[in-house]
Amino acid sequence: MLSKEEKDKEAILKYLPLVKSIAYRIYKHLPDAVDLNDLIGYGILAVMEALPKLDESKNPEAYLRLRIKGAIYDYLRSLDFGSKSLRKREKEIKAKLEELTNQLGREPTDEELIKALGYRPDEFYSDLQKISASYLLSLDDLFKEGRSYEEVFSSSVEESPEEHVIKQNLREKILKAIEDLDQREKLVLQLIFYEEIPAKEVAKLLKVSTARVSQIKESALSKLREKLKDMV
Repeated sequence: MLSKEEKDKEAILKYLPLVKSIAYRIYKHLPDAVDLNDLIGYGILAVMEALPKLDESKNPEAYLRLRIKGAIYDYLRSLDFGSKSLRKREKEIKAKLEELTNQLGREPTDEELIKALGYRPDEFYSDLQKISASYLLSLDDLFKEGRSYEEVFSSSVEESPEEHVIKQNLREKILKAIEDLDQREKLVLQLIFYEEIPAKEVAKLLKVSTARVSQIKESALSKLREKLKDMV
């Protein structure tokens, strides 16, 4: 008969692929300075903390998925992607982007924008990633205000009629909020979050700068947050 320690180790190995999958999907939207192994580590800790309450008969993977994501996002918040200095650089990038667009009569290239700002290329792209991460975390906060993931989403396979109505209503409001975005915003969200195409590649597809893609994404996420703020 396995000891508790052996059972826990077995469970962690069982759910490790889930942890790695979630960590990697989040990691692709983060600055290079963030270590993927750190995200995986916090995900594993979330699994370990959840094990005593885990009910294998009630959709444990759905429950763990929420716990893992919550732990990783909590860690990312501690890195402070929303600092005042970063917000200042965000305003500088936006202002210079609009200035060059008006001067040139077209979208500036990344190289033109970087030169005008006086940034190093690595510094420029790193800032865009940090800005993007801050908006993602801000939107995620929307679903955690005043309640835990477990309270928002039941891990039970069998929902009560009330839970089903609440979830259905939530889904409809989210879809309506997305539908109200303009076409470029919806396209950028689709390409980045569903097709998982890097922002630089999206910029090439749309024939705009990476900064413009970042701005479109931020605008879309901000609109979603505003539309959904009364939902929870």
